[in-house]
Amino acid sequence: MRASPAAPVPAGTLWGLAPGPVLAVLTAVLTAAAAFLAVPGRAQAAVDGAVTAWGYNGDGQADVPAGLTGVTQVAGGYYHSLALRSDGTVTAWGYNGDGQADVPAGLTGVTQIAAGYHHSLALRSDGTVTAWGGNDFGQAGVPAGLTDVTQVAAGAFYSLALKSDGTVTAWGDDARDLIDGAAGLAGVTRIAAAPYHSLALKSDGTVTAWGMNMEGETDVPAGLTGVTRIAAGYHHSLALKPDGTVTAWGGNDFGQAGVPAGLTGVTQIAAGDAHSLALRSDGTVTAWGRDDLGQTGVPAGLANVAQIAAGSHHSLALSRSAVVFQQTARTVTENAGAVPLTVTRTGVTSSAEVRYAHTGGRATSGSDFVLTPGTLTFAPGQATKAITLTIRDDTVPETAETLTVTLSSPGPGTELRSPATMTVTIAVSDQRPDALISASASSGYVGNNVYTAGAAAAQTKAVTMRRTGRTLKPRSFYVRVYNDGTDTAVITIKGGRAAAGSAVRYFSGSSDVTARMHSAAGLRVALARGAYRLIRVQLQLSAAVPAGSARYATVWGTWSGDGTRSDVVRAAVKVSR
Repeated sequence: MRASPAAPVPAGTLWGLAPGPVLAVLTAVLTAAAAFLAVPGRAQAAVDGAVTAWGYNGDGQADVPAGLTGVTQVAGGYYHSLALRSDGTVTAWGYNGDGQADVPAGLTGVTQIAAGYHHSLALRSDGTVTAWGGNDFGQAGVPAGLTDVTQVAAGAFYSLALKSDGTVTAWGDDARDLIDGAAGLAGVTRIAAAPYHSLALKSDGTVTAWGMNMEGETDVPAGLTGVTRIAAGYHHSLALKPDGTVTAWGGNDFGQAGVPAGLTGVTQIAAGDAHSLALRSDGTVTAWGRDDLGQTGVPAGLANVAQIAAGSHHSLALSRSAVVFQQTARTVTENAGAVPLTVTRTGVTSSAEVRYAHTGGRATSGSDFVLTPGTLTFAPGQATKAITLTIRDDTVPETAETLTVTLSSPGPGTELRSPATMTVTIAVSDQRPDALISASASSGYVGNNVYTAGAAAAQTKAVTMRRTGRTLKPRSFYVRVYNDGTDTAVITIKGGRAAAGSAVRYFSGSSDVTARMHSAAGLRVALARGAYRLIRVQLQLSAAVPAGSARYATVWGTWSGDGTRSDVVRAAVKVSR
């Protein structure tokens, strides 16, 4: 049936499927495939991001063609179904006794579709209409010169076209004034066609109805205003209000006009022969009314739905692949290097794509990080992809910095959901220790952020000693290991072992910490911003060390938040003679 039209004006279908609006809102890609079996004449479709159909399947109307992809709209007729693809072509399946599923060769540029009893309609981008299928009442005989059309709708044996000037053109069977009733209408923004009655939504939010009124289907409730969408079933009508609630009137012998209590958050509606559908803002579908053929048996797990349509006794849903960031925030260290930002999706049957880019934050692109804007493309079956963010390490003392990465511009069949933004915090990685060394406890310190893994390039403080007789006295050096970062930091201090012909000991205050500084764990100290730990290095050379040579003692300071680089200083004692 006809689903209620939407802003743009998309698809339509018989039985009260309000054309267009509902469909215009989409852009779904499907790869799909539905598996239908079980009860004869009944279809239960597999669901996972594509076209899903359920309900009566006696003529294959719920057998979604295998490999159908790039679908942006669906429409349901009496016993056939239509799908509009992103390339502007139409695919049809189901009953074809009158050629209603024989899409004209070369038909392209289609922007909206509608399905009637035994005929089909397509609105083209140039504002013209193409019709095919049964034409015994002239329902497929598009009036000559009809242009500027913005939406089409198909009834049992008649057709409607909404023009850009707000008027409605009708052709086909004029029984019950279905054609004449459209004359004189103005200010119309959407239309819906049932088998034997029609609805028009006007710019003031009111609804006009005409045609057969056997069960009150054209008796629009008094005071009904602010309507945003409409849908028409066999003997009932639906209207969607701005607050997301649904109003129904007309025949209710199967409960089709008995809107479920508490139904809110509705964004689209569709009406079949004697059943109704509502799409909610969370992407789920609610159905009520006649269910003898499973038409209201919404498949379990159906989610991320972007559009709905109702045929006479079957239902259709177009799902999108929903893409999100796996997490909203992440903290990394400055030496993290390549960091994967994971993007996940639900509905993996089809392909999907989404763009990404750096959109804000205090961190500087190029110096603090590198992120090249691009497009993530998911292959069918692929549930996760990663954006590569490269963190650049520098030696500039700075506070924590953030950068924002945003997903945008989802491709056909892809829906962008929250969270679509991730904030990455680059932790304060400049709390590197600043190790300074001197031969005096109170002055003469040298060295500043010499980060290296080896001792050879370390900042060296050297002293020269002469033998007194045959002995060399122990010589003390002083190493200040500072926290030059912006916050309290835990720093690991390690000391090198003595080379042949020398002995080295390390002291923190009066405590001998040699063993700890030689250990794998090192001496761990917590330092407030600007604070330091003083390490006294005692280096003694033996008399056997030849003149002109030297012995060394090396001290490494490493911040626990980095763990890979150290500020290195070295004490050196040279023997002069």
